[in-house]
Amino acid sequence: MRALFPRHAWRVVIAIGLGLTCISSARAENAPPSLPDFTPVSWLPVMLPALAKIPMAAEGISLATDRSCIQKEDAATLLVQSTDGKTLRQWAVALIIFPRKPEEKQYNSPAQTYYLDTGSKIAFRSTLREGMPIHVIGPFSEIKGAAKAKDVWSGALIDTQFLGLGLDSIPAFLRRMKQKCEDKPALNGKAFSIHAGSTPFSPEQIARNKILMEPFDVTAAEERSFAGCSPALMDFFGIAIQTPGVKDILQEAVDIPWLKIIAHGGRVEVNFELLPPFEKLSASDWGLPPEMQVYSMGLRVMLFDQPALLCRLAVTSPRPPLLNCAGIIGLAAMRPNGQGPHMMMRIMAARAAPTPPVP
Repeated sequence: MRALFPRHAWRVVIAIGLGLTCISSARAENAPPSLPDFTPVSWLPVMLPALAKIPMAAEGISLATDRSCIQKEDAATLLVQSTDGKTLRQWAVALIIFPRKPEEKQYNSPAQTYYLDTGSKIAFRSTLREGMPIHVIGPFSEIKGAAKAKDVWSGALIDTQFLGLGLDSIPAFLRRMKQKCEDKPALNGKAFSIHAGSTPFSPEQIARNKILMEPFDVTAAEERSFAGCSPALMDFFGIAIQTPGVKDILQEAVDIPWLKIIAHGGRVEVNFELLPPFEKLSASDWGLPPEMQVYSMGLRVMLFDQPALLCRLAVTSPRPPLLNCAGIIGLAAMRPNGQGPHMMMRIMAARAAPTPPVP
């Protein structure tokens, strides 16, 4: 089977559509779809011996307290679970920051500019991509145990500029926006949206949306998060599709029009749509300190303007080592029609690399 998204698909134009239908007067047919629920997960007992034999933490999250940038040996361990009827499979995935190889030095991310339909122009500089070795063991199952489990290393190059933006600021803003609409009857019942793309919007659309969004006091940092949301998600899914096991699950879960992809020479038109509800979650339920803010939000992946994957994300501040996965600490995914396997991913452990002593 072909890779989920061909490598050069990441060069296509990406747009983010954020429709706050939870506070609009949208009709029933425009209501947001039902999202997959987060599923409680824990390591299958059959996995524990394998976890003990590899340098991969299995439990506990330790965050960096004195830095916001990544460092060599920052590591995060994810439990990935696929459930299809009575069949349950699990993988353990370790994401580890490591210096790039000499032959990878030329793979820098280009300077990029994104536009909001509020008139803002957001520029991102060219940056050095960092190496992300990916260590996967699995699948394990209750029925077949470790019979089909493999121990595989792969890797990806990531752009920490986007992974470190903080997707958590988006649901936080949308919750604030919702509250303001509820507090001001004149705003309630209207439809609001923010769109970001790699080409400028028309003057008419900018003028219209600039007036609509004026009451919500969008900050420059929030606009930057909106603009960088798509590249951050692309890097996150870029890690996923290069991860044995996770790639297999996504291939099973995503309803991909393969004939259309072939007809387009392997190029994929990808859009992300953020969906309500935008909810605040308990940090302790995700193994995080109580002062951390955790939110959930919906995500619809569109291929060729057709829904391909529905997700519910749990996001928090991308403090290292959670920057390894853009602060995405949980992901539930399924096909738009609800059929086929359901996938649940959760950060089970994270370890910040020790800070070297000051000479």
